[in-house]
Amino acid sequence: MSGTTGKFRKISKKNYVMAGIISFLIFALGLTLGLVLEDQRYDWAQELSQRQEVNYQSLQMQYLFVDEFGDAGNCPVLLSTLQAAVEDLSYSLSRVVDYEKDSSITEEDYKLVARVYTLDNLRYWLLAEKAKESCDLDIVSVLYFYSDDCPSCPNQGTVLTYFKKLLGEEFLVFPIDLNLRDEEPMVDIMLSLFEVEKNPTLIIGDGKYEGVVKKTQMEEVICTDRGEAYPCLS
Repeated sequence: MSGTTGKFRKISKKNYVMAGIISFLIFALGLTLGLVLEDQRYDWAQELSQRQEVNYQSLQMQYLFVDEFGDAGNCPVLLSTLQAAVEDLSYSLSRVVDYEKDSSITEEDYKLVARVYTLDNLRYWLLAEKAKESCDLDIVSVLYFYSDDCPSCPNQGTVLTYFKKLLGEEFLVFPIDLNLRDEEPMVDIMLSLFEVEKNPTLIIGDGKYEGVVKKTQMEEVICTDRGEAYPCLS
């Protein structure tokens, strides 16, 4: 199998890292939306800011609550939150797509919306990891580092789309656009955390996969992450 795998953090240390990332995400999103609200062109930001603020407070509380009182009884609530989070992520993506189609916006405006989408992806990835760890949830969550100027990234995107259609809500992909690393500090933090040096790179469970992961290899990775024998999707 191409790529390298390894344990990035012990569970206890990983929880501290994730808690720190959540706190930073709350600060970063607040700062981002504060900048958005300075410009009247972002009328939608007022509603988005209020909704996201409540979502973040709820997410942080649930995360800490499960850490403190984690047991199977909390899993239905956590899974319900994850489902709502995925739907919210679809909303954020639709905003990015709308802005891509709007030729009247500036590059700066677009990057601001893209930053919000990136932060959404990271916080929902954290929630998916917590749900999987605490509730033994049968999902595969993928951090996908890519960039628009990466010639092989479209091929990786095609493979990820295939398995998304095949597995639905059991296969969650959280794309991180490396082109935003100068605008969004969280991108650099994630690159450093996982020692990402190549493009594209996938983080799946405790594994790091550099370069394009093709269909056959991806199925093997999915089976390994689920603790099942390969092949497991036939």
